[in-house]
Amino acid sequence: MNQIFVTNPKGGCGKTTIATHLASHYSNNGAKVLLVDHDAQKSSSDWYDCRPKKYLSMKLIASSVNTPVSTKGADVVIHDMPAAWTLEHVEEILHSDDKILIPVLSSPTDIKAALRFIMALNRSGILEQGIKVGLVANKVKSNTSYHQIQQSFLERMDFPVVGSLRDTQNYIKTMDKGLTVFDFPISKVKNDLSQWQPILNWLNAIG
Repeated sequence: MNQIFVTNPKGGCGKTTIATHLASHYSNNGAKVLLVDHDAQKSSSDWYDCRPKKYLSMKLIASSVNTPVSTKGADVVIHDMPAAWTLEHVEEILHSDDKILIPVLSSPTDIKAALRFIMALNRSGILEQGIKVGLVANKVKSNTSYHQIQQSFLERMDFPVVGSLRDTQNYIKTMDKGLTVFDFPISKVKNDLSQWQPILNWLNAIG
C-alpha cells in the first residue's frame, strides 16, 4: 500500500486540487484508492459528492487527523491534510516509505509558511524512517517576478522539486464538477497532463 500525504499548513495552496487529482489518476488506472479528507472545510468531500457516478470507483473517508482510519484493501491512500496542521500525532500517521507532497505558492506569506513547515519536518525526526518529501511549485504564473522568487526558494531546499503546475482555469472548472484533468480527452488537457507527469514519475519511482 502506498500512502501519499498532501500537506502544507497554509490554506489555499492547492492541497485539495493535488489530492483529488492524484486520487483520480490512480483510480482511473485501476488502483483501489482511498481518499482521506482531514480538512474541516471538507473540500475533498465536496468534490467527491459532485463526482459523476461513472468515475466513482474510489472511496472517501472524512476524518480528523488524530482519528485512526482503516486502510484495509486500498492500493493507494491519499491524505488531504488540513490547513494549520503542525505535525501533531505525526508518528502515528506517517510511516516508513510514505510520501509527502508540499505544494508551494509564490507569495511571500506562502513561502514563509512552507519554510516553517519544512523546518518542522526536519526537526521531527520522521525523515529518518525513510519517508520521502517532494515539493510542488503550484499555481505558477511564469511571467511574474514572484515566480522567480518561488523558484529560487524551492531550489534552496533540501527536498527535490518534483513538479510545477501552472495557474489555469482548467483546475477551477474541473473541481466544480467533481472532475480532474485526468478525466478529459488528452487533446483538451495536454499541457496540464505533461506537467503532472514528473510528479507521477517521482511518486511511482519511489513506490
